[in-house]
Amino acid sequence: MKHVNSVRRPNLANSTIKTDKKSSLSIGDTLREAKSNLFFFRCLTAIMTILFVTALIVIVYMGYANPLFNFLSDAVQ
Repeated sequence: MKHVNSVRRPNLANSTIKTDKKSSLSIGDTLREAKSNLFFFRCLTAIMTILFVTALIVIVYMGYANPLFNFLSDAVQ
């Protein structure tokens, strides 16, 4: 049995993410960066969804969607 004092790491764990500080990140650093990116992506997605729904409500409330509703109701009849 071979005894080595180094920590075992998968070969592909840090091969794809590169930063300005280091070209090789540890597994923990890679996971922390991925978690941070996921948090910001979820926040951005939530903000964009809220803005889209708000814009749709304003368009319907202000009456800009009436021509579309009229066209659809005429097409159905």
